[in-house]
Amino acid sequence: MLNRLKDLDTGEVRIGASDMTLQFYLLPYLEKFHELYPGIKVSVSNGPTPETLRYLYDGKIDFGVVSTPFEAKSEVRRTDVKEIRNVFVAGDKFRYLKDQELDYHILKELPCIFLEKNTSTRTFMDEYLAAHGIAVEPEFELSTSDMIVQFAMRNLGIGCVMSGFAQMELEKGNLVELKFRDEMPERHFTIVTDDKTPVSPAGKRLLQLMTGNII
Repeated sequence: MLNRLKDLDTGEVRIGASDMTLQFYLLPYLEKFHELYPGIKVSVSNGPTPETLRYLYDGKIDFGVVSTPFEAKSEVRRTDVKEIRNVFVAGDKFRYLKDQELDYHILKELPCIFLEKNTSTRTFMDEYLAAHGIAVEPEFELSTSDMIVQFAMRNLGIGCVMSGFAQMELEKGNLVELKFRDEMPERHFTIVTDDKTPVSPAGKRLLQLMTGNII
């Protein structure tokens, strides 16, 4: 059994990931890993960044893939793997705003659709707007970015999502991206491991496939 584990004929990888990191970063690597090592079981604990970090502290996962910003314990190693950006999108009702260079204060005058407050995307946006002296109370707070896109398409307000979620509808013309004088800085997808939690042999191999060797 030890030889089989070493040779990656068997074993398990336990990963923590949000819907966003799973869809826009992790999934192609899981597909390749399964093709190379079909005998390895892959378990994905799906949840927002704070939940993924708790799983990491408790030793329930080998590693997590989260999005910045986040606060973590000192023993957590971080490796940024992909840049991402937030966009504000809207449906036809707000198309008149498309070619304008907007100030973020206009969000206080418009209905807004944001993620719930326990997500890194919402934390990032709130902190950025607060730095500009703006506090926005959205009309809708939703649990998934996919639903924000759907609400925005139905003209229920201005949605803020990671760009990948809105890309298809923007290309179809069902949504428009709003432009602001100051663009939000880019964020990152980040791999997190815990020095206090040993990573399984299979987990190490998947990390090597994703990033080179960070162990």
